[in-house]
Amino acid sequence: MCGIAGLLGGPPADFAQRLAPTLRHRGPDAAGHWQDDHACLLHQRLAVVDLSSAGRQPLASPCGRWLLVFNGEIYNHNQLRAELRRDRSGVEPVSFRGSGDSEVLLAWLVRHGAAGLPQLRGMYAFCLYDRRERTALLARDPHGIKPLYLWRGPGGVLAFASELRALLAWGRPGRQLNPSALAAYLAWGSVPEPTALVAGIERLPAGHLALWRQGRLSLSPWGPLPEALVPAATGMWDPEVAAGRTRQALRESLIAHLAADVPVGLFLSGGLDSGALLALAPAGLPTFTLGHDGASDGADPDESMPAARLAHHFGAQHTGLRLALAQVQRWLPAFLAAQDQPSQDGFNHWCVARLAHRHGIRVALGGVGGDELFGGYPSFGAVPRLWRWRQRLGGLGPWTARGLQRLRDHRAQRLAGLLAAPASLTAAYGCYRGLFSPAEITALLRYWGLEPPASPPALPPPAELHPLDRIAWLEGGRYLRQQLLADADAMTMAHGLELRLPFVDAVLQRRLASIPAPQRLAAGKQLLLAAVPELPAWFRQRPKQGFQLPFQAWLDAPQAPLRLPLPAVPAPLDLRPWYRRWSLMVLQHWLTAHLGLELTRRR
Repeated sequence: MCGIAGLLGGPPADFAQRLAPTLRHRGPDAAGHWQDDHACLLHQRLAVVDLSSAGRQPLASPCGRWLLVFNGEIYNHNQLRAELRRDRSGVEPVSFRGSGDSEVLLAWLVRHGAAGLPQLRGMYAFCLYDRRERTALLARDPHGIKPLYLWRGPGGVLAFASELRALLAWGRPGRQLNPSALAAYLAWGSVPEPTALVAGIERLPAGHLALWRQGRLSLSPWGPLPEALVPAATGMWDPEVAAGRTRQALRESLIAHLAADVPVGLFLSGGLDSGALLALAPAGLPTFTLGHDGASDGADPDESMPAARLAHHFGAQHTGLRLALAQVQRWLPAFLAAQDQPSQDGFNHWCVARLAHRHGIRVALGGVGGDELFGGYPSFGAVPRLWRWRQRLGGLGPWTARGLQRLRDHRAQRLAGLLAAPASLTAAYGCYRGLFSPAEITALLRYWGLEPPASPPALPPPAELHPLDRIAWLEGGRYLRQQLLADADAMTMAHGLELRLPFVDAVLQRRLASIPAPQRLAAGKQLLLAAVPELPAWFRQRPKQGFQLPFQAWLDAPQAPLRLPLPAVPAPLDLRPWYRRWSLMVLQHWLTAHLGLELTRRR
């Protein structure tokens, strides 16, 4: 796990000196860079596999022609290493200096190029540079767990980095706001790829590769994205067979994600996903949980006590942290400084990563992705209901929307957005997950003197998928990829900690895809419960609550530990829900800190 950056097609000048300090938190163990008159590659290393100097980067091939900078982990590197050592079809076998995955990835890419990407199991973003041909291959893992930002400069220059802020520190991309990305942030509470809040900077999409040759950059998907599940055969599986397949696939993924040469822990939220990982993991695994004092109305229940009880049941080395208002207030500046782009989420990951790092943990497992894989979100029931309701209204939808738009209530505004558009599952999902309605976004942008950009049509899930799989497709492609994964990466790497997600694994997802959706996504995560019978009865019978921090109480309290300046907004805008206020607060803070921009009323 590391931070990477590079400049291709131009003299490096002070590129390395400007970017390296901004990425040091991602890799505090070692720094390296290589450059000539035409390119520069730099790397900040967090050593977790093969702690020797053999894992340092940029890594050169034995002949010196190819160079690699790589961020992430290749979990099946031992299998790939064995295959590379075989002499097949006259190709010379490969020898290795160390035991890590970086050498294996370099050799694998040199031998197979982009055609070898489907065989990689892991999370990654990398650049392979050919010094002789002056070409480069860049790629990201199928889920987009590891980020990669791009800037295309004049004359075919390409710059890339693990974080947007690193490119801003260089100075050449400029600091102009991207209105399309701002509109998308207002819709979802995070900035979806491939856009960025800074004009001219983009993200390489998840599951895509980029080929840079003679100053030209071409992007293409290298394989099907994980949420595009193959349609399952008709008929239900035998329940024991389905549970056995799920258990075996989960154990294999967990074992792969546990491999490390440094201490590994587990973020235990008190929910079923992280609890299942604990049940399947070796005994004695260190676990870390956040707690809080809770809201007076009990709206945000504290999950730390059930988590501690479960950790004790499985013999884990458990550490808990109970967040107090004074701590939240003290940590707020550091949390905000860790945001690579603004998001309404991420504080929980920042806090628990800080806790684990203080206890010597360099790698942690997390349960992110289990809800998308096993149908744990309420959206699996709510979104189809909204869709059917919109279908029944038919042509009355736009007329009803006009009446709802006159109400100030945030729920009415989101329903109005659903009714104003043609009936679709995607629109229903936007109503359920969205932050501000389309009409509210237009009003906000015009209030700030920005012309609302034309929104591209939302990509619908494949029609051949089962309706439940379509919800999983939307949750995986929108909420998981664009918000949860981006936040988890930024907030854990802020503490030099590698987060691994056994549920967010393309191999696991492919192995479970053939289980019919009504079984795999049955309410209450029945398949996951059946696959992990070790979980105690009291835990299995707990209702799903989801990990929550009491943001509503923190923002409404007189001392308001999370209160930040709000941008100017139109008077009718309903800001009672905490997530609306918080999203605007962190947006304004980020724009002020990085672009020197204040969102005010423009007459």
